[in-house]
Amino acid sequence: MDLKKISKSIRNFFTKHWKKWTIFAFLAILVYVGFIFYKYVYKSLYEQREVAPFKLEIKKATYQSIMDDYLGKGEKINQITNKNYLDPFK
Repeated sequence: MDLKKISKSIRNFFTKHWKKWTIFAFLAILVYVGFIFYKYVYKSLYEQREVAPFKLEIKKATYQSIMDDYLGKGEKINQITNKNYLDPFK
């Protein structure tokens, strides 16, 4: 029966002071939306990012193997396009 008295007193409080708790709830929602905006939008757009302290380099052996493959494929394409095929209608 104690629960009924508590719920009745809470209901009476909310009916008497509905303007105050409505304003409080609206302000709480605005603060929450502002926090979410700051965390996920503002910081990601305007916060300064740290520069990587190390220099990125490509290994010379890997670069050379990639370039060899690239040049080899280019040579194969040139051989195919420049090849003289027999005319099947002669």
